[in-house]
Amino acid sequence: MINKLLTLLFCLSLPAYALADTLTGKVVKITDGDTVHVLKNNHTKEKIRLAGIDAPEMKQPHGKKAKQYLAALVGNRFVTVNEHPILTLVSNE
Repeated sequence: MINKLLTLLFCLSLPAYALADTLTGKVVKITDGDTVHVLKNNHTKEKIRLAGIDAPEMKQPHGKKAKQYLAALVGNRFVTVNEHPILTLVSNE
């Protein structure tokens, strides 16, 4: 009984991000400076918004530069995405 209680207390004390889901796949599309599409191993795409990034939209000044910069960082690369416990995936495609 004590072991179960200690296990429960331990789980409740973990930060929420430690329990967050992760996904891996290849970045196949860059929408703008803060949004990418990841192709998972099961051949489904996930649209990912980057938490804490507020990049200009494509029609705003520097929007194209922001997209180019993100593409240089992660375009066509395999990535691991940690889902933020508050923010969720925008959509499944």
